[in-house]
Amino acid sequence: MRVECPDCKEAIPQDSINVAKDVAMCPTCHEAFALSELVAQGHETDVELTEPPSGTWFRIEANGWELGGTTRHPIAFFLVPFMCVWSGFSLGGIYGSQIVQGKFDLYRSLFGLPFVAGTVLFGSIMLMVVIGKVTVRVDGFDCVIFTGVGSIGWSRRFRWNDVNRVEEIVTSYQSPGNSGRMLALEGKTRLTFGSMLNQGRRYFFLQVLRRMLQRSSNTRP
Repeated sequence: MRVECPDCKEAIPQDSINVAKDVAMCPTCHEAFALSELVAQGHETDVELTEPPSGTWFRIEANGWELGGTTRHPIAFFLVPFMCVWSGFSLGGIYGSQIVQGKFDLYRSLFGLPFVAGTVLFGSIMLMVVIGKVTVRVDGFDCVIFTGVGSIGWSRRFRWNDVNRVEEIVTSYQSPGNSGRMLALEGKTRLTFGSMLNQGRRYFFLQVLRRMLQRSSNTRP
């Protein structure tokens, strides 16, 4: 990856770039810049596909390629025990006691439905920050964006030749593991994804998608 300093226009050395932390330090100006901002301003010229940051991958396949990244996040160290305690006490107290007593209480069961919904919601987030992933798979012009755990998740299909550009956008929605930024494929429609990728992984996605889009654009008639 080659990145230029926006002040002195000199190339920033590889050992002064930290993709995972989204930092590029110019040794000439002694200034630190956000790597993602340099990219957005057009100061990035190359990305090394064979050296993805930890938790990401890119591989060429028979009829296309696959770009992927895990959504693992340190918040899992808090979220997992919280879920176990919160769900254990709430659901155990409401439904477990009925099972132990062998009696069904309609009012208590209805009262517990919001706790069931909360357990499902936060449980899915917990799985994503522990073993979740995001992949973009291109097979010819047919593409799939997948977000989920293993083979269970949300898949969206689109045509690669319908994409005109790739952007990083800011959203107002934030959740555990979600920085408020996500990727957008712009074209006939807008497809957004990757909100749970960390900065380094999201940056790698952004650059790989832009490079592959540029390559495919050069081969279009």
